[in-house]
Amino acid sequence: MASVYKKFTAQDKALIPFNAHKQYNFTSASAAISQISHYTANHTSESVSSYSSASSDYGGDTINVVKYNQIDHLFYRNYKQKIDSKKDFKNYLKQRRDLYKRANILSIPTGLYGYEIKPNSFYLSASGQEVIDDSFGNLIISGTNVDNYPNDVQQNVFRLDPIQGFKKYDLSVFDGYAIENSQIVRDGDVVKNDRIISTAPDIPYELIYKQFYRQGQNNPAFSSSYTTTDKQFLLEKSGRNPNTFDLDDSYFFNKLLYNKIQFSTSLLGSATNKFPQINLNSKIGSYIECKHNERFNFNKTDDFSISFFVTPATASTEKRYIIAKSGTKTIINSGSHSQDVDAEPQFPYEIYMVSQSLYFDRSDGNTTYSINAFITASNTSLRTSHVLCQNSASVMQIWFDGTLITSTNTTFEKQTRNTANLYIGAKGPHGNIDASTAIPAQGKGKYLSGSLSNINIWSKAYNSTQVTNISESINASPYIGNLFYRNGFATITHPKYDTVLSSSTGDGIINSLQFQGSHLIYEHEYQCTVQEHEFNATTNLSARTFNSSVSHELADFTTSSYFSPFVTTIGLYNENNELLVVGKLGQPIRMSEDTDTTFIVRYDT
Repeated sequence: MASVYKKFTAQDKALIPFNAHKQYNFTSASAAISQISHYTANHTSESVSSYSSASSDYGGDTINVVKYNQIDHLFYRNYKQKIDSKKDFKNYLKQRRDLYKRANILSIPTGLYGYEIKPNSFYLSASGQEVIDDSFGNLIISGTNVDNYPNDVQQNVFRLDPIQGFKKYDLSVFDGYAIENSQIVRDGDVVKNDRIISTAPDIPYELIYKQFYRQGQNNPAFSSSYTTTDKQFLLEKSGRNPNTFDLDDSYFFNKLLYNKIQFSTSLLGSATNKFPQINLNSKIGSYIECKHNERFNFNKTDDFSISFFVTPATASTEKRYIIAKSGTKTIINSGSHSQDVDAEPQFPYEIYMVSQSLYFDRSDGNTTYSINAFITASNTSLRTSHVLCQNSASVMQIWFDGTLITSTNTTFEKQTRNTANLYIGAKGPHGNIDASTAIPAQGKGKYLSGSLSNINIWSKAYNSTQVTNISESINASPYIGNLFYRNGFATITHPKYDTVLSSSTGDGIINSLQFQGSHLIYEHEYQCTVQEHEFNATTNLSARTFNSSVSHELADFTTSSYFSPFVTTIGLYNENNELLVVGKLGQPIRMSEDTDTTFIVRYDT
C-alpha cells in the first residue's frame, strides 16, 4: 500500500482569477441603508475664512467645496494633459470629462461594486430622468443616440465653452495654489501681502486677519477684465518660466490670447447651474486670438461647421466680427520679433453682424459668397441665439436654433486657404479705438459687443438632426457626466441636468439605482495525480475478514486480480495533516493498476 498522504508539487497547483458579477437593485431607502449617498458640490473662490459656514473642520461645508475639489483633483483637472495621474478608466478619444461650476456626486461603497462597476450595467432613475452609462465612462440619458451628435474629438478642431470660465468670474483671485493672505498694521500703515494699501492710526504692530484662498491666491493688482499675460504674475512668482498662452477646451490644446475679456454666467443651463460665457466690449477692444493652424484652415470644397451661442449687446451699422480667419496674420520680422500684418485676400470664413443680421462669408480672393439672416428682433434685443454656419458639399448654410435659415451654392476657382490668425470678437487687433464710436482707427470693422459661449469648429458638416442636437444640448455633447467604474463615483456635470441628483433643490430622489458589481474571485485548482501503483488498497472495514478496526486480515475477495478499490472522497490536507478541503465525487471511480489517474479539485475564494 502506498502512503496515506501524497504531497503536491508546484506544477500540481494553479491560481486562476476571474470576475463574478453581482446585480444590485436599490430604491432611495435601500440605497441609504447600504451607505450609497449623493451630494451637490460647488466651486467657490471665496476664502476658507469667509465662505458659508466654514466651521468644525469643514463639517459646516454646506456647499460641499471639499468634495468638489477632491473630484476635480482626482478625475478632472488638467485631465487631457495629465492623463496618467488621473484615476479610473481613461480613453481620451472616447471619454469626455467636463467639470463646470457645480456637480452632482453619487458615491457607491467599495463593498458593493468590488473591483469595478461592470461597464454598461449602470441605470439611474431620478428626477424624471433615466441615466445609463455607455461603457466608456460617460453618462447619457437613456435612449440617446450618440451617433446623432459630434462624437469624434479629432474632428472638433477648436472648442471654447469656456469650461473653466467660472474660475475667472472673480478676477481678484489668481488660478493656482493657495497662499496666505494676511493684513497687518505696521508703523501706521495697513500692509496687505507686503503692499501698503492705506494708512491707519499709529498703533503697535498687529495682525488684522489671516486667510487662505481655496482655488488660488489673492491678486492685489487685478483689473476689471482678463488678459492672458496676467498669468505671468503667478508663474514668475513661483519660479517657473512664464507661459503667455491660455488653452482652448479641445483635445488639440490650441493656444489662445485673451485680450480684455470678462467672464460671467450665461442664460444657458438649468435654474441652479449655468454655463460660463465670454463677454466682449467693443469700447475697450475685447477679442480672442488663436494663431494660424491648418486644422481650421479649410479650402473651397472642404466640409466644416462653426457653432456658437451669441447674445448681441447692441445693433450697429458697422461690421462687428464674431469669428474670422481673415484680415490679419502674424509674421516674424528680421529681428525675430512677431508682427501683425494684413493677410491674403482669400479666407475660409468670416462671421459678423450688421444691424440685426448675421453674415457668413467665404472668398477665394476674386469671388466672395455671402449669406445672411436676421438674428435679433430689434436694436435692443438681448436674445441668446444658437448659430451654426457650415459648408456642406460646397453649399454654405446658416442655421438658427436648429433650423436652416438660408443657404447658397459656391463654385470657387481658387483656394480659400490663407495664413491669417483666427479671431473671436474681431478681425484682428485694429489699433487705437475711437472712444465715441468704438470703431478701430484702421477701419477693419467694429469689435463685437455682447457675449459668446460654446464655440466649436468641426472639420465636418452635420445634418438637420445633428444640428438640432448640437443646439439643444448647448455644449454639443450627448454626455451629461461620468461614471468612474473602479472608484464607485457617478457625477452629473452638465449644467442642464443639475437637478438629477441635486440635494439642494428638493429633487434628486433616487427612484431606482441598478448596477452590477464585479467582484474578483480566485479559483484554486489542484491536480491530484494517482500513479498506477498508488492508493491501490483500501482501509475500509468492509474489506476485512472481520468488520473490525482491531483485525487487519483482509477478506478473500480482495486478493482477486479483479479487485480494485473505488474512490468516493478526496481530501486536501495541510502539513499538520488537518483536513482543509473535502470533495465528494458524484459517483465512485474505480482505481486503475495499469494507468495513472488524475482528479482535478477546484474551489473558489
